[in-house]
Amino acid sequence: MTYIIQQLTTLDPTQLAWVSGYSWALSQQNTSLNNGDNLNGINGISPPETLAPNVAIDAVAPAEERRILILSCSQTGNAQSVAKLLFEQLQGLHADIRFVSANDYRSRSLVSEDIVLLVTSTQGEGEAPEEAVPLYKFMFHKKAPDLSGVSFAVLGLGDSSYPKYNQAAKDFDKQFEKLGAKRLVERVDCDLDFSAQANEWRNAIEKQLKTLLIDTPSNGTTEHTVTTSTPVEQGQHYGKSNPYRAELLTKQRITTEQANEVIHYEIDLGDSGINYQAGDALGIYFSNAERLVDELLDLSSINADELIHLADGTETTIKDALINHLDITETTPQFVRAYAEYLASTDNQALSAIVADSTTLSEFIQARPPVFIMAEHPITLKAQQLHDLFRPLTPRLYSIASSQEEVGNEVHITVKTVRFNKDDTAYQGAASGFLADQLEEGDEVNVYIEPNRNFRLPEEGETPIIMIGAGTGIAPFRAFLQERHAKGDAGQNWLIFGNQRFTEDFLYQNEWIQLNQAGFLHKYDFAWSRQGDKKEYVQHKLAQRSRDVWDWLQQGAHIYLCGDANRMAKDVENTLIDIISQEGKLSLDDAEDYLNELREEKRYQRDVY
Repeated sequence: MTYIIQQLTTLDPTQLAWVSGYSWALSQQNTSLNNGDNLNGINGISPPETLAPNVAIDAVAPAEERRILILSCSQTGNAQSVAKLLFEQLQGLHADIRFVSANDYRSRSLVSEDIVLLVTSTQGEGEAPEEAVPLYKFMFHKKAPDLSGVSFAVLGLGDSSYPKYNQAAKDFDKQFEKLGAKRLVERVDCDLDFSAQANEWRNAIEKQLKTLLIDTPSNGTTEHTVTTSTPVEQGQHYGKSNPYRAELLTKQRITTEQANEVIHYEIDLGDSGINYQAGDALGIYFSNAERLVDELLDLSSINADELIHLADGTETTIKDALINHLDITETTPQFVRAYAEYLASTDNQALSAIVADSTTLSEFIQARPPVFIMAEHPITLKAQQLHDLFRPLTPRLYSIASSQEEVGNEVHITVKTVRFNKDDTAYQGAASGFLADQLEEGDEVNVYIEPNRNFRLPEEGETPIIMIGAGTGIAPFRAFLQERHAKGDAGQNWLIFGNQRFTEDFLYQNEWIQLNQAGFLHKYDFAWSRQGDKKEYVQHKLAQRSRDVWDWLQQGAHIYLCGDANRMAKDVENTLIDIISQEGKLSLDDAEDYLNELREEKRYQRDVY
């Protein structure tokens, strides 16, 4: 007993506090001191004049606290909301817990992490969300890091109607393991209705961490920090779950009658108090065309007034459900599989071979809306069966084409109307058709702001910017230039825009001319893919201006890209890598690293769809 007291006298206050906590923990595990030990007289014992020379202070030093990083890789906010719930759920753990958006995370920090809990969505053709691209490229680099000191878990949020369902989550999960990291729990892939599965994953994480951390006592310095891009609620708490009922002020076609229909919309935000920034998107709630609904009912031999139960358990007519609650224009694999089963129940095997092969099924659903499939293979259905074929209706997002610095309590969008014909019958896209055909000036529409911190103007107004867009991808750049003009920013502005024809679909042509004449649009290039004998795209203009692009980069320019993710964005990115390699005299691999570093510095940002 005397020896124990001697050792205790050598400890500083922090070490004594740790021993106290450690002893308490032992007592909770039914570990007791020897019955002959009595500490009651400890205060009456004087410390020896000479301390034992072999006292091992390290033996009682606090164990290093475990560090937990909750990393959200989000495109529309769902992954971030799940990650935030996990952060809140783990607050009781004795650990240093951080909640960080990939937008604010430096990829190279990954090698020094302890426990990484990654929540990610998937976009485009199975790609990581835009804010997580630098992390993805870092992990899949040819000189990929050693992550053997890291423990991890991955949750994916996706849409099973896409062929590469939750591919980003699968890629991250597999690469973590390949690089030596230790898996805490198995990856979970969530579909559109993700709440239940996400909750189960969060609970599994909490249970596993409690087991992992039970032998790691706290040293009293536990920290819980947050670094996220969580938006401040807009106005009077208007958002996706509580949209604002806004008036349509202006509806103006900005292409000729011969060209693809593109319409400029101006919407009044009134006294809502809603604020937005250049680069954000506008969510539009819409209803389906009644004519299309009637056609689906006729093909299924269903009375429009038959009652059905919605997903939330409420009851309504099948016609109301098809108009206001269901996405009846997008064909999903689930729709085809379910419809094939209905057909098979009548001994019709027309779709059986298609659903049996995933590649064939993926090709089959391209450019084939549900009404086409039902018209080719009509069958009598019950009202509830028809309802169950479709997913819930969700709002559509459009890049905002205005700056509040310029237009005040308005918000503008630029929308191409999707139209196509089959058997002399005209069809239109869901949201774009609603805006073009069902909404008139003076009508009202439910809207909300979807913030996009991954597409922001430089904080310094003197910074030069290069804006690259095709088609309606011009929208956010109209907002950028309005904002810079209204603020009097002195930075150089370069616009590279492409569309089919100069004579028919030069979107906002007069505005660009006025900005140039005012000395505010300092440099511009336009590419026309259907004007003349030679097809020219924005990437061709970039290549032709290779030296200028490099010079602007050396001056600190930010590059912005908006448009089609599958073709245009990839072609532009490859061209940028070629330019950096050629002008910077770098290998292609080093040029790709250079571009990725621009991403990390927020100097290369994309808004692709």
